[in-house]
Parts: sequence; C-alpha cells; structure tokens
Amino acid sequence: MNPDLAQLARTVEELSRRVERLEAMIAQRAVRSDRPYIVPTSPRASLESRVGSQYLNRAGVIALLVGIAFFLNWAFVNHWIGPAAIVAVGFIAGIGLFALGEWFRRRRYGIFGLSLEGLGIAAVYLTLWAASEYYGILLPWAAFGGMVLLTTATAFVAVIRNSEALAIFAAIGGFGTPLLLSTGRNLESELFAYVLVLCAGMVLTVRFRPWLGLMATSFAGALAVSVVWFVNYYRKPEQIETAIFFVLLLAAFTVAPILVHRRFARPRDPLLLLISPASMLMFLLGAGTILDSETFLWVVQIAAAAFLVASWRFARGELQVSLFVTAIAASAASIPVALDAHWTTSAIWLSGGVALVIVGFLKKLPFVRWGALGLIVVTVLKVFIYDLSNLGQGYRILALSILGVALLSLSFLYQRDWLGMRKQ
Repeated sequence: MNPDLAQLARTVEELSRRVERLEAMIAQRAVRSDRPYIVPTSPRASLESRVGSQYLNRAGVIALLVGIAFFLNWAFVNHWIGPAAIVAVGFIAGIGLFALGEWFRRRRYGIFGLSLEGLGIAAVYLTLWAASEYYGILLPWAAFGGMVLLTTATAFVAVIRNSEALAIFAAIGGFGTPLLLSTGRNLESELFAYVLVLCAGMVLTVRFRPWLGLMATSFAGALAVSVVWFVNYYRKPEQIETAIFFVLLLAAFTVAPILVHRRFARPRDPLLLLISPASMLMFLLGAGTILDSETFLWVVQIAAAAFLVASWRFARGELQVSLFVTAIAASAASIPVALDAHWTTSAIWLSGGVALVIVGFLKKLPFVRWGALGLIVVTVLKVFIYDLSNLGQGYRILALSILGVALLSLSFLYQRDWLGMRKQ
C-alpha cells in the first residue's frame, strides 16, 4: 500500500476512536442524576403535601407557643410553683425542644426538626420576657442582654445552616412573646428595646442571606406589637420616645431591602420593592397621630430626604425607583397637613415637580422625570377640581396663569428633545 494512504487510514481510524469516546462521555453526562436542572429528580410537591407538611406544621408551632405562654401564666396565678421554678422550667423546655429538633433534623426530618428548634427559641424568648417583666426575678438589663445574645445566636445558626424556616419560626416566637404575656403595665422602653433588638437581628441576618420571608414576618410582627401597644397604652408624654421608635423601625425596614438588593442582586420582587414604602406608610400614620402638624412636617421631610439619599447613593434598579417615588410621595403628602391646603400646597407641589423635571433632564434619569410628571399631574387635577372652587376671581386668574406658564415651559423642554427620546 502506498505509505501516504496507509498514514491517512491510520489517522482516520484514530479520529474515529476519539469521536466514539466523546460520544460515550456525552451519553454518560446526559443520564447523570446529580444535575436536577438537566434531569429533574422529583416533581413539585402537591398542594395536599404542602398543606400537610408545611402549613399544619406552622400552625402547630403557633398553637404550642400559645400553650406555653398560657402555662407560664396559669402556673403563676395558681401558685403551683414559684416564679424561679417556672422560669427554670421554661429554660429547660426551650433547650429541650431545640435539642429534640436537632435530633429530628439530623434524621432528615428537616422542616419538622426546624419547627421544634424555632419553638424552643421562642420558648426561651417567652421565659426571658416573663422572668424580667412578668415575675420581676431578672433585672431588665440582664434580660435585655440575654435577648441580644439569643437573637445573635439565632441569626448565626440560621445563616450557617442556610435555614430561613428556623429564622422565621424564631421571629414568630420573638414578636409573639409580648403579645402572649401581657403584664397589663405600660412597659414602653422595655418593649421598644425588645422589638428593635429583633429587627436588628433581622437586618443582621439578611446581610448574609436574601430572606424576604423573614423580612416580611419581622415587619408584620413589629407592626402588630406597635399597634397593640399604641392602642392600649400610648399617652401624650411619651410622644418623643415613641417618635424615635417609629424612626428606628423605618430605618430598619429601609436598610434591609437595600442590603439584600446590593449584595444578592435579587431580580424584581414585589415584596422587596414594597417593604420600604409600607414602612413609610406606617411611619406617616404613626407620626401623624402623635405629632403636631408643624413637627410632623419637618420630621417627614427629613425622612423623605433620607429616602432620597438612600435612593441616590445605595439603591439600584427597581429598588432605587421604589425609594425615590416613596420619598416624593411622603414629602408631598405631608405638606397639606401643616400648610394651607389650597394654593400654597399646589404651588409647592408644582415647584417641586418642575425642579425634578429639570434634575431628570440634567442627570438623564427617566424615573426622576416620571416621578416629577406624576406630581405635576396630581397638582393639575388638584387645581382644577379643588383649588379653583375655593379661590376668588383674582386668585383664580393668577393661579391659572402660573400653572399655564409652568406647563408650557415644561412642554418646551420636551419638544426640544435634548435627550433624543423621540428616537428611542
């Protein structure tokens, strides 16, 4: 055989072997079971399975937590054992439940084990609160330190295990504690410090894990405790302390979404975008109830300015838009509370809208321009529907003249098309 032909035949044979080996490797990879995104290993759990394994589990945790609280109260009222013994039983029960949950978790009963661990943590929260505020056998600073340590340890364990369920169960127990063991006394400072510790634990946790469920649970818990206290115990002399508490809560639920969004780059999520506006709404309602109109105006303007700074410096994407719109809405809503609701409010809104349009053009920020346009539209509707019917003829002419000039000027900016929006 010709040597060249022989060499060619050997080359073709070698290439054929390589192709066969590659095909075999591809075939083996296609059937691997450790890649669920290629070959799903299990179908999604049915609705019945989720109800039975998850929702009944959470309901059971809450029921047992309420039962423990009732037991602590009943044992004390009926003088079965002394306060020290009751507290000791509470600590032992909490530690025992956590250990039992760990035993189940290690045997791959994950949710069930975590629920018992969360119940154990909640039982310790109940015991610390009862020992300090209910039975008075633990000094407030000692109970506060214990709650700080417990909250920190819970956050650490939840982060290490990557278990949002444990964090949520513990949060439910933590926020439920003052609701279940009401002393009948106004413990404002102790209660506020306790709630802020729990919120700080939530912020610390979401710094390392993007757990929106924990954030929502903490918000609902803080809101529930605040509302119950406010309805039953708030008095005018506590105005300043209560306002500071509202400000710190607003800060916690503004920082938490920013941390999650910046660190984990979460996609558009309604809960992530709505938690800060919801906290601002609660802040407006609370501050508006306890502060006089002038103080309320300045406090809200400062809070809105803080939101603008957070939007500008720390937030990105949809969260930036959410914080910006919340700031503009809060600032605008507070103006008619302290100032003339007729032409003064409209003049300030219109001036703010014009200023924001100019900033939006200079910085080339569409969401700023859209926010400004929204504020201007509201102003125009207010002028025609409300203001004109409450102004004299001369003031009507003046108001319409100013409004017309401002709108035509803004229209001119858009018609110049400096940003090339018509081509977009």
